[in-house]
This record gives sequence, structure tokens and C-alpha cells, in this order.
Amino acid sequence: MRELLELQTGQVAFISGLMSGFSLSIAAHVLRYGVRSSVAKLVFLLFLLSSLLFLVALYVDVRLSIELAGIDSVPQALLNDISSVRNLGTSCATVALFMFIVATGLLGWLATPFTGFLSTVIGGGILYTLWYVWDNINALSLLLQKM
Repeated sequence: MRELLELQTGQVAFISGLMSGFSLSIAAHVLRYGVRSSVAKLVFLLFLLSSLLFLVALYVDVRLSIELAGIDSVPQALLNDISSVRNLGTSCATVALFMFIVATGLLGWLATPFTGFLSTVIGGGILYTLWYVWDNINALSLLLQKM
């Protein structure tokens, strides 16, 4: 169980750190090019908020790794608390990913209307797919908890 927890924490921390950097980099580019339309402002804010939520997820997972380093056995009551904290971090990463996809879908509108239409359609398809997967994984998780 301990190895699985460490593996999950490391994976979420790595992905969150990577995505936070991507989000902030894109937000900085939108800001740098000085596009002042309302869509550009929305895209900037979504990427910025996405970056910050990914940082929260990164902090949660890294801090948990530091606090649990060297501990061989964890009581069940403490595992439940750790799971709750990890769920908060994972939820932040999930919301941030949704925001990242929405902002990416809107990004095309800064180029041309046709590109905006295509990027919105593609982003909508990805959002639907992500929602479908998220919903099914939650259903599986509930079934596994009942076992």
C-alpha cells in the first residue's frame, strides 16, 4: 500500500508541476503579445488560475511525500486522513486540467474565427471525453470501495 501511495503522489506531483509551467508560460505569452480582447483576457485568467491550481496540487503531493518519508506503517485512521488530503490535491489538479482545456479551446479565437471555431470544437470534444472518463472512474472507485 505504501509503495502505491508514493507512486501516485509522485505521478500527480510531476504532472502538476509540468502543467503548471505550461499554463503559466501560455498565460505570459498571451499577456506579452498584448491582445486586449475580452477573449484574450479570459484565456489569460483561465491559464493563470489553472497554473495556480496545479501548484496547489503539486504542493499537496510534495508536502505529503516529505511528511511520510521514512514511515513504514501507517494506521488506517491516518490513511483515511491522508486520502482526504490527497483527494483535495487531485481535485485541484482535475479542475486545473478542465480549465487548461477550456482555455486551449478558446485560444484559437485569438487567431481567426475559423481557427477559433475548430479549436472550440476540438476542446469541447476533449472536455466531453475527459468528463466521461472522470465519471466512469468515479463510478469504478465507488464500486471498489464497497468491496
